Amino acid sequence: MPLSAKNMLDEALDYLSEEKPLHAMQILRRAIDNDPDYGEAYLKLAEIYIGSKNYDAAEKILSEGLAQIELNRSEDSVRDRLSYALGSLYYNLGNSEKALPLLRMLDSWRNPGVHLALATIFIEQNHYSDAMSEVRQVLRIDAKYPDANGVLGRVFLKQKDFNNAIKFFKRELAVNETSVEFRLDLATAYYLLGALWDALEEFTLLIDTDPDFFPGWLMCGKILLEVGRLSESEFYLSRAESLNPKSPEVMHSLANLYSTVGEIDKARSIFDELAKSGSLIEDDQDALERLSRSRDLTEPNSVWSHKPDETVGRRKHRR
Repeated sequence: MPLSAKNMLDEALDYLSEEKPLHAMQILRRAIDNDPDYGEAYLKLAEIYIGSKNYDAAEKILSEGLAQIELNRSEDSVRDRLSYALGSLYYNLGNSEKALPLLRMLDSWRNPGVHLALATIFIEQNHYSDAMSEVRQVLRIDAKYPDANGVLGRVFLKQKDFNNAIKFFKRELAVNETSVEFRLDLATAYYLLGALWDALEEFTLLIDTDPDFFPGWLMCGKILLEVGRLSESEFYLSRAESLNPKSPEVMHSLANLYSTVGEIDKARSIFDELAKSGSLIEDDQDALERLSRSRDLTEPNSVWSHKPDETVGRRKHRR
């Protein structure tokens, strides 16, 4: 008597328990051929492909399963699970455009993972009210659901509501204290609010956690430069430069530091390099004006000898 698709799935699971994934895959393929409407076989086969990082094969088998189930009007629960699996795959691969319609089909689910994924996609698309609606649904289901408070903090951060952003980042870190991403978000919110000492403390914690964390060294250097602690600023900026020597933001900060302390030759050299690459920004202008008092800006060999407004590009955002 031929095995049913369910029996074949059980056999495939036995092979998986014996660490024989190729055998399991062969059995699951047979199960699908014998019963194309058996959604569990598609889901398990896709899971094996994802585990081996064969994402193209996983996408293909889930798409096949979803098309077959929809064609034969199979039960909604199977269709929904295939939609969730394929939508989650696209989401985790960064393909929000394909993930969104699949996940929106499941918006009525009380599944916090679906709502949180939708919230993240809506943030990417700058649809902040939709993002907030989705993440609040997550928090109604579970007030401590991983990442939910942090994602809500990001919505407020995008809306420049820094106080609320800080509140929700702190809530997230209270249960997820090792999160580098949300601590970086918290530090950024403090910085944009102008709470420089709080920002400095958070950036320092990030460095303590990971001594090679470039953004931490950079931002500590920038903050110390802003508050006038110049020798400390140079220490942090030099470390940032060693981690990312070509970073324009590090170069801007070092050039402004050197011009402030009167190390003219060092500042000139960096500004020359920035000008050659077209990377001068508005914040460089004050430093250039300081340097102009010690150098003739009409000197032919100077690549930044023309008027500042001819070389200074528009800054995309002001931090």
